[in-house]
Amino acid sequence: MSAAETNQPSEQVGLLKAEAGLHVDGYPNAKRVVKWDSKKTERLAVLRVHESSLRFCQAAMQEFLKISPELPIASYAALIGIVAKYFSCFGKNLANGPLSPDKVFKGMPEAKECFVYWKKIRDSHFIHEEGVLNERVTGIVLGENEEAVDVVNLSVTASVSDFEHQQLLYNLISHTLAHVIDDSEALRQSILEDAGKLSAEDRKNLADLRIDIPSRERLP
Repeated sequence: MSAAETNQPSEQVGLLKAEAGLHVDGYPNAKRVVKWDSKKTERLAVLRVHESSLRFCQAAMQEFLKISPELPIASYAALIGIVAKYFSCFGKNLANGPLSPDKVFKGMPEAKECFVYWKKIRDSHFIHEEGVLNERVTGIVLGENEEAVDVVNLSVTASVSDFEHQQLLYNLISHTLAHVIDDSEALRQSILEDAGKLSAEDRKNLADLRIDIPSRERLP
């Protein structure tokens, strides 16, 4: 017996191979699930990965708001993680083609500006501390007779954890998720139409769908 599921947290599809044949949740008459390689199917798989990441970010933002003010480090760490995960959808990597901010925020200059603003926070403050939101000074503590007693450092950091910043980030995540879902659905419909144009014999000759279980050995 084997099982698999899609990478959509809210819409899981269970595959179960039993003695009576293949059972696919939601598809009682399914006979087989086959693999079809094309640029469209590859892109849809990538979009589903981005969708999963964005759903995670959206849910994580809701959890972030529940963190007690008495746990500022936990709150700040969660915010850094959410921002890093969100912008990973737009970054170049070897596995998944990135989303394009020009396409995601087409015709939305204010949203694009907000995206660029948060990306600068991610790049120059959260991931690479370049002091863009910090002011730091070093002082010498002097005693009554002007003797040097100690060296102190003071720093001030501009907050990005206020409600306004949180709302801007949540809006970015929600809009990007909606965009990806729309693109995914349009692509799914197109793939389904293409599959319908194949002959029954061509569809019959497609190999059964399979997926390899990831291993830590794949790490470089």
